[in-house]
Amino acid sequence: MKKLMAMMISTGLILNLTACGTILHPERKGQSSGRLDAGIVLLDAVGLLFFFVPGVIAFAVDFSNGTIYLPDGYTQQLTEDELESVTTNGKVDEQKLKAVIGNKTALNIPDEPLTVTSLNDASHIASLLKTYSPQLIAMQ
Repeated sequence: MKKLMAMMISTGLILNLTACGTILHPERKGQSSGRLDAGIVLLDAVGLLFFFVPGVIAFAVDFSNGTIYLPDGYTQQLTEDELESVTTNGKVDEQKLKAVIGNKTALNIPDEPLTVTSLNDASHIASLLKTYSPQLIAMQ
C-alpha cells in the first residue's frame, strides 16, 4: 500500500511540475522569444531543485513550446519633444495630445471628454485600470 501511495504521489508531482508553462498557459505555444515569465521559471526551477529530471524536462518543454515567455505587449512612450509639444504653460493641450497619439498608434481618438492623469506609483495604475474606459489615457 505504501509503495502504491508513493508511486501515485511521485506521478502526481512529476505531472504537475513538468512543463508548468505548457499546462498553465497553452495559449502561449509557438512563441519563439520574449521576456521570461518569472512564475513559470520559478515553478520549473522548483521541479529542477527537488526532482532533477522532471525539472530539466519542464524547462526543455516550456522553452521548446515557447510557453515560458510572456506574451508580447505593445507600449509607446512620448519623446521629450513630443511631450513638450503637447504641453502649454504646464497644461496638456487635448487636441495636440490626440494628434500625437493618433500619429504614433494610428488610432482615431473621439472628441469625447479625455482624462489625462499623472501616475505616481503602481498602485495608482492598478486603481485606474479597474475603471478603464476608452476615454482614459494615462501619462506619467
